[in-house]
Amino acid sequence: MTTRAEAIRLLEDQHAEVAALLAELDPAAFERRGTIGGGEWSAKDLAAHLRAWEGFSLEVLDAFGRGERPAFEDEFLQPGATDRLNAREEQRFLDTPADDVRARFEDLHRRVVGEIGSMSDEGWAAAYPYDPDAATIGDRVGGLLGSDEGGFRHAWAHLPDLRAYVDSIRR
Repeated sequence: MTTRAEAIRLLEDQHAEVAALLAELDPAAFERRGTIGGGEWSAKDLAAHLRAWEGFSLEVLDAFGRGERPAFEDEFLQPGATDRLNAREEQRFLDTPADDVRARFEDLHRRVVGEIGSMSDEGWAAAYPYDPDAATIGDRVGGLLGSDEGGFRHAWAHLPDLRAYVDSIRR
C-alpha cells in the first residue's frame, strides 16, 4: 500500500508539472480542441478531467469518513463506467470558462491533498468494503487517481501528450 506521504508526493509532483505546462498556454491555446491525446481534447479538457477524478476521490473520502457507502461506487457497477464517466465530465465542463476550469483544477487538488494529509495512518489503512479491487481506503483513492502505471499516477499518464502540445507551441 502506498503511504499517505508517498501519495501526497506523487500527487504534488505530477500536479506541479501539469500546472507549469498549463501556465505556458495562453487562453486560446488552453482551449484549442484536438490538441491532446490524438483526439478531441484540449488542455482545458485535460485539466477538467484530472480535476474530475480528484473530485470523485473526495466524494469517496467524504462518504467513507461518514461511514457510508459512496454513491459514486454505484456507477462502477456498470460495464464501461470509466469511459462513461470521462465522457460525462468532458461534456460537463465543455462550456465552462477556462479561468473557472483552472481554478477548479487547483482547488480540487489542494482539497484532495489536504484530505489525505489530514487522515490518520489508521484511517488510510482502513478496510474499504465497497470495491473488491481495493483493500483499503488508500488503495481506493490510489485507484481513482491512478493509471496503468500504478496508483496515484493519473496525471503522469497524460503528461506526454501535454508536453508534446506545449512543445509544439514553443517552436
